[in-house]
Amino acid sequence: MLLSPAFPGIRNKEVLFNSFTYLIFLPLVVALHWALPPLGRRILLLIASYVFYMHWMPTYGLLILALTLVNFYFGIALDRWAQQKKQILLAALIFNLGSLCFFKYADLLLKSVWNTLHLATDFIGWNTGLAANSPVLNILLPLGISFFTFEFIHYLVDVYRGSKPMTNFFWFALFAAFFPSQIAGPIKRFQDFDEQLKSDHKFNPADFREGMGLILIGLFKKMVLGDNLGHVVAVGFNAPAQMGTVDAWIAAVGFTIQIYVDFSGYTDIGRGSALLLGYRLPENFNWPFLAASLTEFWRRWHISLSTWLRDYLFIPMGGSRVSNFKLKRNLFITMALGGLWHGADWHYVIWGMFHGAGLVVTKDWTDFVNRTPALSRLRSHALWHCSGVAFTFTFLIFACILFRASDVPQALHVASRMFTLAPSEGVVHAFLTSTLPFSLSVYGAFLASQKLAELAEKRKLPVLLPAITYWNGSLPTRLAAYVSIGLMIMGFAPEEVAAFIYFQF
Repeated sequence: MLLSPAFPGIRNKEVLFNSFTYLIFLPLVVALHWALPPLGRRILLLIASYVFYMHWMPTYGLLILALTLVNFYFGIALDRWAQQKKQILLAALIFNLGSLCFFKYADLLLKSVWNTLHLATDFIGWNTGLAANSPVLNILLPLGISFFTFEFIHYLVDVYRGSKPMTNFFWFALFAAFFPSQIAGPIKRFQDFDEQLKSDHKFNPADFREGMGLILIGLFKKMVLGDNLGHVVAVGFNAPAQMGTVDAWIAAVGFTIQIYVDFSGYTDIGRGSALLLGYRLPENFNWPFLAASLTEFWRRWHISLSTWLRDYLFIPMGGSRVSNFKLKRNLFITMALGGLWHGADWHYVIWGMFHGAGLVVTKDWTDFVNRTPALSRLRSHALWHCSGVAFTFTFLIFACILFRASDVPQALHVASRMFTLAPSEGVVHAFLTSTLPFSLSVYGAFLASQKLAELAEKRKLPVLLPAITYWNGSLPTRLAAYVSIGLMIMGFAPEEVAAFIYFQF
């Protein structure tokens, strides 16, 4: 399995959505699911979800089962012992965050303490005999541990706030382990999933067609676009000193697009798989690169995470119902912690702080525009909107350099290469000799047709191109779309299977 050097630690045994194993696993589960009565379907999904997870590492399947069991009884305790619920919630949060910190941040903490000791002793002039490199615990990060933890915290906090807990352990275990959203989200809300569990699912052809379309589009985004972009981006980031100006821009813009098609592709496949089983997962992306401000971007990007951060971090700190200074502080802290959630390295924290600072500046600019009548009148013009989209996307490019780089010095070096006016060769050649110029054009045309379809529906205009509604069109239209996408996936995807970027989180 091919992996970028920036994303180590994923083994080659997991059932990837883009693997041949999943191509067998999903149809088998779907066929058995609809052949069974309602109770049998839920039991099958629970077993299938644990098989899906434990195929990667059986012992960590037992870990997730243990976390699920403990959190189930925390939820029951919060409902039964209302007078002690603050203490129970505190214990539950310590348990969940402690588990996450141990598996995800122990090595980062150890390394940071070790480096601090080195700096202190060097400054004082002591010779302590400390090794140059800190000891490493080599804890293998359980896949999806961050997403499991956030769903458990959401569940417990909502029960604390008055929602009724799930009283059937097996259905709670299915909520936690549901394989279409198990490893990289989207982060589900238990109330919605519980309602779907209680309903008597009947096969819905429209959901099935939509699910098939989402899976194919997700595979195209991941394998045809994301994996090929990963090769081009790696040419630059693996040798940043050799990048010219155009090389650096292609690598930076390429990764900005790569992380979107990779993660949204995963979400599409997960949502599509759930629809084949009669379940609907929340949307996670809504045209994020059309956002005209950073605030709008975070309403469109990784929506399940941004709303989780809003509801369980930003609002409990006071949200926007505080002074202007505290509001900015809350924004900054929320994004810094969001960056830390993304990875156990300081460059992820700086990435979050970069976004936090951007949100603070965005708020100041919005307030200034609201106080200035001349600028307020300009906001209705298309040029204002387009310039906002361009500025926001440019900000995201530089933020993505921080995200992709192995550390801050490398990120700064790549950013500096974008303004050196040095001759370019490696990344440019890798891009032009790949299938990306063609496949990106095809995907751009597809997105344009989708946006035209949305506008036509909104304004009640006739849809001129029936192929754009590929999962609601006629059977010949759908078959033609499915075959076309399938052929492009088989023809343009790299030979090696690459893990999804967000599997590391």
